[in-house]
Amino acid sequence: MSADQSLPAPAGVEDHSDDASIRERLNSLLSEHSQSEIARKTGSLVASVNRYVHGARIPAAFCAALVRGLNVNPSWLLVGEGAPSLADVPAETAKLGGNLLALVEAMSTVARMRLGSLTGKHHLKVLRELNDALVSHERLREKLNEQSRPLFAEMLKDLQAALDKRDLARAGELRKAVEQLSRLCDDEDLERDFYRVQAYHEFQLKNSARFLQLQRKLFLRSLPNDNLFDERACDEARRLVVALVQMNRLHEALRVCRATRNLAGRAGRRWSAFARLENTHGVILVELGHLYKGMALVQRSLPRLSGMYRKVSEAALAKQMLWAGLVRLEDAMAMSERNDAKAEHFLQTACWLAEPRLLEATLSYAEGRDVEPVWRDGFFPCYARSLLKQLTHPGSEEAEAFEAAMQASPKTAPRDEGDWVRLGASVAHLYLAAGLREHALAQTLEVDRRLSSMDPEVSPEPMAAATHYRSVLALIDSPTDRRQKRMLTQARRFFIRYVRGGYAILESALKS
Repeated sequence: MSADQSLPAPAGVEDHSDDASIRERLNSLLSEHSQSEIARKTGSLVASVNRYVHGARIPAAFCAALVRGLNVNPSWLLVGEGAPSLADVPAETAKLGGNLLALVEAMSTVARMRLGSLTGKHHLKVLRELNDALVSHERLREKLNEQSRPLFAEMLKDLQAALDKRDLARAGELRKAVEQLSRLCDDEDLERDFYRVQAYHEFQLKNSARFLQLQRKLFLRSLPNDNLFDERACDEARRLVVALVQMNRLHEALRVCRATRNLAGRAGRRWSAFARLENTHGVILVELGHLYKGMALVQRSLPRLSGMYRKVSEAALAKQMLWAGLVRLEDAMAMSERNDAKAEHFLQTACWLAEPRLLEATLSYAEGRDVEPVWRDGFFPCYARSLLKQLTHPGSEEAEAFEAAMQASPKTAPRDEGDWVRLGASVAHLYLAAGLREHALAQTLEVDRRLSSMDPEVSPEPMAAATHYRSVLALIDSPTDRRQKRMLTQARRFFIRYVRGGYAILESALKS
């Protein structure tokens, strides 16, 4: 029995719809090339090209000739992914892509063995033929891996480069092509790298839910199987923690930190990745109100950090020292080199203190040469400018204009309930700074509604919550209903807990 007398090809191998799709893409080439030109550049007869266009089966050799002769992207030709032309694809990538066509066709042929023929007296012969076909299939699969692996790696580099340049349009096209290649290549390391790059892409697209989903998958793939939990797995866990923190899911992030520390064991404490994880663990504890405990972890891990990680950690420690009342804002700005992270922390602190001279000083700091100009239209610079206006020249329109601008900008538009709480609390503060108590109360009640309906796993930023609860204390002198009584109770409990945890900067809210 021959292989082509069997059942339809297994799912994912080949079917007639694939032929039809390739034919459609061949027809689309006719808008730029005549049949005679295609025949000449592929070394085919014009009559053969005409038959392929009108329904004849298109052989893999002709597809390969299209890639070589017309510079057609093999990923686009086979599966419709990516751009039709290889003009933007490196030469090495194009060459490797062409070599895959024959292998895919060969695997399709081998995979057509029909299992239904196993019934009857010739079943032993059929089983032998099936075994031979499967062995051949495995060999082809290995060869396909050898051919596709360098192409997969090269295109991953191209995708990473596009993302590093923030070229999201090109990144989107490349990602589609790499996704198709990933199905042809069994390489655990490359698959893991692809998950990481996809997560980075989703992060740039501000698709927070998908970003977190990919980071979770990446973390699970790094967990021990037959190998011990290693430093790379520890770093993947830290990336998941960072993703959770960015989505304000601090309690889950804390659980992952603790689990990872246990998995790493004593040996893991020597890893650089462990120091980075421990530092992030400390930051989370601070955000959840345990400032003294968190600062201790940050201080312990900071000497082992280097490069970008050290700069970010130094900025976090400067913020924590401000919140603990260990240093004044003016002195913190004078300490060490300035950077984007410090500028954001100092502006956030100045907005809480709400003193015009401090707002002016921190805005000047943030506009220095060492701070990226693109960062200056972020949330806290805009908030600080609006607050400074309200404190020096109060008006009824500034708060509304700030709210509209933040919602309209891709950089500052709220992504989750935590972001909405931060925006709402800030808008209420702007109204209150101008003496517009009625508007401030309406905004504060809206923030309370969001907090009450928030997922318990989501935690608002501590200073955003503090800003909201300070407005509650300032606006509700004599509660008129159960809701306002509850809000007052929550506000007092928040400040008591955070002040006890080390937030000396919040003491003034309880005294006012």
